[in-house]
Amino acid sequence: MGRPRCALGTQGKKTVFGYKVHNGVDEAHTLIRRMHFTDASITDTEPADTLICGDEEAAYGDQAYYTHARHARLKQAGIKDRLMHRPNKHHPLTPRQKQRNRLISKVRAAVERPFAVFKQRYGMRRLRFFNLATNRTQCVLAGCGYNLQRAAAVLFPVRKPG
Repeated sequence: MGRPRCALGTQGKKTVFGYKVHNGVDEAHTLIRRMHFTDASITDTEPADTLICGDEEAAYGDQAYYTHARHARLKQAGIKDRLMHRPNKHHPLTPRQKQRNRLISKVRAAVERPFAVFKQRYGMRRLRFFNLATNRTQCVLAGCGYNLQRAAAVLFPVRKPG
């Protein structure tokens, strides 16, 4: 067969079986700029560099995306690092880092919007297929539909009477 299959992974303390979609989203209009699809065994931080286009002013992400190497690459590319800092048992977050993470989380909410639309409107809470390529195609088509919907809303905003 030779076809890539879904795999076991973890989400928090819960074991999951399937795939993950990683999106690079425009902050201003919440348009999906890049999409990367992996099986669930891949950690969130591995495909993170593929989501960066290079023309961003800043890169936002949760604690799973923060590494010192990525921080250095973003700085070298002239992109502001807005990745949330990650604590560990030897170095808890300082109050300033906690405040920074709170500010970043407010902007990051826009990145989660496409996932909410995929699940609520497109019925993609669970994917229908066991094949990576077929699921990738379904997610890319959903991403195209989402971007068309967002582009129409940006270009032709609904005006309220009054």
